[in-house]
Amino acid sequence: MATAKRGTRSAGKAARSGLIVATKAAALEAHRKQLATLERLIRRRLASVVESFYDVGVALREILEKKLYAVKGHASLADYLTATKLVSLTQAEKLIAIVRRVPREEAMAAGQERAYALIALADATPEPDTAAELIAHGTVAGAPAKEASVRAIRAAAKAQSAERPKTKAQSARAKADAAVDKGLRRWLKQGGLRPEAVRVTGRAVHVTLTREQVEALLAREG
Repeated sequence: MATAKRGTRSAGKAARSGLIVATKAAALEAHRKQLATLERLIRRRLASVVESFYDVGVALREILEKKLYAVKGHASLADYLTATKLVSLTQAEKLIAIVRRVPREEAMAAGQERAYALIALADATPEPDTAAELIAHGTVAGAPAKEASVRAIRAAAKAQSAERPKTKAQSARAKADAAVDKGLRRWLKQGGLRPEAVRVTGRAVHVTLTREQVEALLAREG
């Protein structure tokens, strides 16, 4: 009888162990299939990356966040991309950042490089808009942010970074100035004006408008 019970327990243990192994194998196979599907999507979309960069970013983010690269024995996304040559790590990081920070519609309106440059500008601004807000209503060098050149956006981000305050008092002043800048631009936009520049200096606020803008404004008032 005792022998029979031990045999039953052993059989049950073996069955449970087999079930665990089978479950892990099934999960691994599911991850392999998911990774293969995402790889195929990336390769298809790369052929038309101008229109499909956002989809590539979504796929790369999924591979990164779910660590799907591990099913091929890679320790990191960087190792996986080096082995598969899907995209460079730099390009992957850009696309993942865009997907994480900018909604699809806004990103597609701005384009890949401009959307990524606007993320850097948003991060460099003392009173930051999100990149999506910049695309929606921001201006860079007098042009709507979603139409400004990538070079101009990068230059603005570099300038903002260089001007970042170093003390708490400077930080507070910069934050207040940025709030005035942002509020004034929105007010002017409601009136149909996009200023060439807005500069807040101490107690003064300088707004630069083109001659055509002023003439159009006077014509409306008249």
